[in-house]
Amino acid sequence: MDKITNEEFKQQIERWQAQIALADIRLPNGEALPDKFFHLFLGVGYSTFKKMISGKESIREIQPYTARTIRFLNKLDDQVFLSEIRLCIPHYINKYQD
Repeated sequence: MDKITNEEFKQQIERWQAQIALADIRLPNGEALPDKFFHLFLGVGYSTFKKMISGKESIREIQPYTARTIRFLNKLDDQVFLSEIRLCIPHYINKYQD
């Protein structure tokens, strides 16, 4: 069964952020992608995402399906992964910047 801790989840987001920054992928206004972007990318609700990454008393355990999704995403070729990030940016913009 796939399992990751909340700290490992947080570190994964940081690794993805570094990879995205190296590829200079940004929002259309030039800002870096916020961590908030990853709740849409991973298909989890924002309040759940905040609890998964927060490390506070309201912490939410990382579900096996999310851990499995992360494992699959990490197996993608870098260019394929970055392409998937780019494909999700319009969804983020539609949800949060309209």
